[in-house]
Amino acid sequence: MALSSPTGFDYNLIPYLITIVETSSMVAAAEVLGVAPSAVSYAVKKLRNHYNDQLFIRRLNGVKPTSLAINLYERYKLINEDITNIMDLSSVTQKTRRKIFIRADPIMELWISDRLISSGLVPEECTLEFRNDAITAEDRVNKIRNFEIDLDIGLQFAGDRNVISETLFEWQYLLICREQHLSIGENLSREQFENEQYVAYGNRFHNTTTLNNLNELVISRNFEPLITSESPLTMLINILYHDLLMFIPSTYFPVLQKKLPIKKVQCDFLPKLNITHLVHMHKKNANDVLLKKIISFLKE
Repeated sequence: MALSSPTGFDYNLIPYLITIVETSSMVAAAEVLGVAPSAVSYAVKKLRNHYNDQLFIRRLNGVKPTSLAINLYERYKLINEDITNIMDLSSVTQKTRRKIFIRADPIMELWISDRLISSGLVPEECTLEFRNDAITAEDRVNKIRNFEIDLDIGLQFAGDRNVISETLFEWQYLLICREQHLSIGENLSREQFENEQYVAYGNRFHNTTTLNNLNELVISRNFEPLITSESPLTMLINILYHDLLMFIPSTYFPVLQKKLPIKKVQCDFLPKLNITHLVHMHKKNANDVLLKKIISFLKE
């Protein structure tokens, strides 16, 4: 569960500070918490930035807490116990819908929401909160390690011993435009593609204009994309208002076509490339019944 305060403090950091003080070791704290040492280092960095204090001083046999760290420990120990007791009481006295935290790109958020609402899983068993503030692959890993994210859905990133991954689906790039495009019918030749205006939707982890397998096509074009944006809404509204082309992952097309007057354009010249989307989670959640059910529905 991810907890934050109005002042921006991340309450998920509390167990890290408590455990480091009690073990006098960042390595030992990682073992107790069941996370990688780098996750502990990441948490300490966030604590240091928040309090503008070193908090822990390295020694030969571990770390020594500063006076501020000891003071925080005494306060946080009580808070942590209160939170644990409240959570235990809530689980006994009240059945609440669990909130699942997911990181995915914006169009994927729509696809996930549509499938889980249609299945009834949302809102019967859970609600969703999408968090897309991870800037790098390392950020994605750290948020899984720290249990800030339950599921990360996207492309592969470097392996981590605390993260498990499985294939969700495979997709290919698909070319779309508005149904009333003035010059494009059901099929498109490479020559015509090279002269048509287009926009490019890309996110931080992959981009339709820079993917290696599409470089040859991009280089051969006579025009750069008119607009490149991480906002799918911006790109989709543009192709609805104007005669423009846009690449999207093929998986997204059915849910977009439900409400938008768009069409897919057949292109024999596109590379036959299968790209894998995976779901990543903390290994401690491997047997989580609800998460397994969500993944099962998304795979259908």
